[in-house]
Amino acid sequence: MRLLRLAARNLKQRPLTSVLTTVSIMFGAALVSFLWLVAGQAERRYVTSSRGFNVVIGPKESSTLDLVLSTIYMIKPAQGVIPLSVYKELHSDTKKWGRHVRCAIPVASGDSYRGFPIVATSDEWFKVFGRPKPSWKTNRPPEMRFAAGKEWDFTHEELLAEAKFQEHLKEPGGHEGHDHGHGDIVPEKWRKVVIGAGVAREIGLSLGSKIVPAHGVGDASLHHHDEAECEVVGVLEPLGTPIDRTIYMPLGAFWRLKGHEAIGSTTKNQYGDVEISAVLLNTRPPIGFQHVRRAFGRRIDGIAALPETEIRSLFKVVGNIALALRTISFVVLWVASIGVFLALYSTMSERRRDVAIMRSLGARRLQIFGIVVFEAVLITATGAVLGVGLAHAIAQSLSGWLLAETGVPMSGVAFGIEELWLILGVTVLGGVAGYLPAYQASRTDVARYLSPDR
Repeated sequence: MRLLRLAARNLKQRPLTSVLTTVSIMFGAALVSFLWLVAGQAERRYVTSSRGFNVVIGPKESSTLDLVLSTIYMIKPAQGVIPLSVYKELHSDTKKWGRHVRCAIPVASGDSYRGFPIVATSDEWFKVFGRPKPSWKTNRPPEMRFAAGKEWDFTHEELLAEAKFQEHLKEPGGHEGHDHGHGDIVPEKWRKVVIGAGVAREIGLSLGSKIVPAHGVGDASLHHHDEAECEVVGVLEPLGTPIDRTIYMPLGAFWRLKGHEAIGSTTKNQYGDVEISAVLLNTRPPIGFQHVRRAFGRRIDGIAALPETEIRSLFKVVGNIALALRTISFVVLWVASIGVFLALYSTMSERRRDVAIMRSLGARRLQIFGIVVFEAVLITATGAVLGVGLAHAIAQSLSGWLLAETGVPMSGVAFGIEELWLILGVTVLGGVAGYLPAYQASRTDVARYLSPDR
């Protein structure tokens, strides 16, 4: 401890040099720590966000990654449509799919409200997420709870009835040209939405608030569906997933919105069926997902994507970029450690007389060596600790912006074991950088530097 105090006193005698070298170490450590923090939390959030649905069935013309990003993470517009018959088969044909599929949930997207995506589905969504079955030992959905209100009602049976109504409108003699502009085209009981915690927080919505869906997403919004002003009937508790930034409405209301063609007039629909964006599946272990993927690999009405597989593949690509940035960060740390070495080495000639006096007073070579090494260790350890703290402070201050831009909640108070190793590694690097100046100091010629001629 005495040597440590002497090292600290020596650093105080050179405040500018000590501060500059400490700051260089701090910025290098902060960059490494920030990259680990953001990349690690983002990957964990994205992987866990797919919990509950391990297969997504979507349009054949979409890539599997785009399908996952548009249905699970709501960060891309839907790339096409599939016939509702795919959902009906997966949901109700227990003879064919019962051994492999636990539940199938239809979703349709393409509208938004003030930048937040609107997802149309059935009330089975809330039944799966709100009350997961105890028997679901694997891929168990996170339990969705309501901070206020409750879900709206739009059952599977109502969905099928509305699908028949929409198909009838396309039949010869049906009311294909009926006016979608009348306010009563969307039944009052369907003009209800449930919003995620992030939507409520950022826009300031609560129970009873009114929203008007807009056709399109973000800057692509074309017009507002004034004929379908909806009331907020439920606000969800935070889950730390894309659900927090999503608005849910009944699928029947979505089909009836002005400009929405339940059966597209410009797309080939050889099934004569209404259309949806995708079907989310929770499959039975251990190989249910493999059976579904193989089956849809041979079909022309849809493809199967595995969210966890796609996201891990995406993070492999992102990981290569992060690795390059980390390499740069370690180069910064290495350069900073060279700065520590130069700072100690360049001042050593000025300190020869001080070292000689210490030797004459009884200080041993090993003690002199230890004091100089401790100086390097103090600089690097202090810089590393400050760097890790700075990285977490920046992450915490940017958490709101990151949540708004990516939908991924970021916490600056979550520390990982790898950061402890970072601090220890940088400290050891400082000790190595101080070795040569310390050796040089310990070999100081006492007689020479205490000579009157000096």
